[in-house]
Amino acid sequence: MTNPLPEVRIQYGWLVSDAASVALNEKWGDGSPLRTTNEYEAIAAQYQEWWQPFGEGIVRAISEALQLKFRLNILDVYVAPWFYAISDPLIVGPGFENQDELIGVLTHELTHRLIADNTKAEYGKNMVEDWKSLFGDQPFTTLTHIPVYAVMKKLYLETLDRPDLLQAEVVSVSGDKEYAKAWAFVERQGYQTVLDMLVMQFEAIGTSSHSL
Repeated sequence: MTNPLPEVRIQYGWLVSDAASVALNEKWGDGSPLRTTNEYEAIAAQYQEWWQPFGEGIVRAISEALQLKFRLNILDVYVAPWFYAISDPLIVGPGFENQDELIGVLTHELTHRLIADNTKAEYGKNMVEDWKSLFGDQPFTTLTHIPVYAVMKKLYLETLDRPDLLQAEVVSVSGDKEYAKAWAFVERQGYQTVLDMLVMQFEAIGTSSHSL
C-alpha cells in the first residue's frame, strides 16, 4: 500500500503561543499584548482558504519532484506569533499578507520537511555530508537550500506556471549570501539536474537501508 498524499491542516497553535510566543513578546515586544485567540484563529482560517485551491497539487509536485513519500498522512501547520516559518514542527507566523506569500513560504517548509522525513531515509538522518558529495563543500545554509530551491523552481514553472513567484523568491533572498549561493547553484546546474542527483542519492540510501 502506497502512502497517500498528506492533508495539510492549518490552525492556530495556541499551545506553541502559550509556551513560546508569550515569552518572546515579553522579551522582544514593545509592550503591546498579543492579539486574541479569535484573531489568530481567523488568520489560520484565512491561510487555510488561501492554501486550499493549490495545496494538493503542490504537495504532489514536491513528492514527485524528489520521488519521495511523506511518512505522515496529516501535516499540521501551526500559526503562532513571533515565528516566521520552521519545518519541524511546521510553524508559520501570522504576518503573511497575501496568498502568494503563504504559498511560497509553506512550499519551502514542506520541501524541507519531506527531505528530512520520508519513507526512504532513516528518520533523523543527517544529509549534509551526503550533499557535500553532490554539491561541494558549501556552507550549511547553502547545502540545505539547494534541494529546496530546485524543487521550488520546478514547481513554480511546471506546476503553478508562476514565473513571477519564482522571481520574487529569488529576489527575496538576494541580500543573504548563503541563500543566494544556493539559487546560483541551481541556476548554474539546472534544477532538473539537481533533482536527478537527489533522486539517485535517495534511491541509494533507500536500497542500503532496506538491505540491513
